[in-house]
Amino acid sequence: MYELNRFWANRMMKKALIGLVCLWLCWLVTACDFGTTNLDPTRTVDAEMQEILPATLVQTAHNIVSIGGRVSGVVIQHFKGVDAQPAGYNQYLIDERTLDTYWRSGLYGGAMKDCQILIEKATEANQPIYRGIAKVLMAINMGMATVIWGDIPFQEAFQGLNQLQPSYDQQSDIYLSIQDLLQAAIEDFQLAQKDPLFLADDLIFNGQPLPWIATAKALQARYQLQLSRKDPDASLKTLAFIRSGAFENLNSQPIFAFGKSLKEAHPLPLFSFDRPDQMVVGDYLSSYLRELDDPRLSSLIAIVNEASVFHHPDSSQLYWGQFDAPLPFISLTELKFIEAEALLRSGAVTEAEEVFQIAVRANLQQLNLPEETTNDFIANKIHFKQATDFTARLQFLIKQKHLALFGQNPIEAWVDYRRTGFPRLTVPSDANPSFNPSLIVPRRCLYPISERRTNEINLNEAISRQGGHLLDTDIWIFQ
Repeated sequence: MYELNRFWANRMMKKALIGLVCLWLCWLVTACDFGTTNLDPTRTVDAEMQEILPATLVQTAHNIVSIGGRVSGVVIQHFKGVDAQPAGYNQYLIDERTLDTYWRSGLYGGAMKDCQILIEKATEANQPIYRGIAKVLMAINMGMATVIWGDIPFQEAFQGLNQLQPSYDQQSDIYLSIQDLLQAAIEDFQLAQKDPLFLADDLIFNGQPLPWIATAKALQARYQLQLSRKDPDASLKTLAFIRSGAFENLNSQPIFAFGKSLKEAHPLPLFSFDRPDQMVVGDYLSSYLRELDDPRLSSLIAIVNEASVFHHPDSSQLYWGQFDAPLPFISLTELKFIEAEALLRSGAVTEAEEVFQIAVRANLQQLNLPEETTNDFIANKIHFKQATDFTARLQFLIKQKHLALFGQNPIEAWVDYRRTGFPRLTVPSDANPSFNPSLIVPRRCLYPISERRTNEINLNEAISRQGGHLLDTDIWIFQ
């Protein structure tokens, strides 16, 4: 298995690329008014693949933890909004404008459009490694879009002027498309193995096919388990994907390396730096860490002016508070939690507990906690001794996964909550019923205002098919 020490050997070159791309993306998001659906008229379509790929990787990383991650993180109570826009998220005042730029310039006019261009260019140039990476990134971005909104455009999207009003694919079809993309990517990577290239513009694995195959298989497992409410065989299929070659150690994770400067920074601490005192750590997460006497507490939270913060300029101990906090597209800890849940659902309780412990260990190792501390915590706290039935075991496992996903994938934590009902969260006392008449933890987000303005017929058809357009309306996968 290709090891990431080669990645770090080329880190300075990549940081320069990341910095340039991040500056371009920041200009793109702030300078443009997008006038058509799923098409960014300012985005260069004639660039070389070597220029498009780094931008696509950067945008995908940002999509995981920028505003889509912040909104999801407040909803799932990783964070608590206390001022300005995040305070509105905390009150469930999440309207059609909240994620409009995220849809237009982050997803459809950003990473997903670039993925489509890469796929087309790589096919024309007979470069399966580029095509495979683009398909993996397309699957990741589609996965984020569909769990936030449900039905989304795909089959008719990314056609430019030929189709400015694409229809919405049903969510069940989106999941088939995600798996098709990942399987096709694996086949592309297998082709690329015959003539491997060193790609400095691949900021993750330098163009090496094997670790990309392992990443694709891990993602297949993620999206298969998300169907746990719809597919009775989801657990067995999930385990089959993992056992067919998903990565198995921290060094093999698909890690995006942010940098220490403002132009290269992880979006979460950068948001806190730019807008201090708007968002803090959620009360549920803080309480759970203290209840467990969890050794991760000091790595995740600091108390500043009586507030629990995840970033402070003077703190070097807050792991997700550092500008250069490395972000896995899918982490080893998430993958092992997926495996543990699939084993638990299939009735293999003893094996599930063992993998559950590996999942928690991976998170503590990820946070650089001492081995002795890690061993003691797992031996004393991470087991099923007090969880005597399936529901209790699942609840404990998902609560720990919810904690482990803090800082690196709040969107996936929100998926788990809607799939399983865990952890049990209390709706904020100031929650507003305007977009959420039932006053429950939101089940989806509202489609962006730009879709209402430019693609209204297809939008309304999707809304009608899904039973409404409110935060308390379940999307198909969670029904």
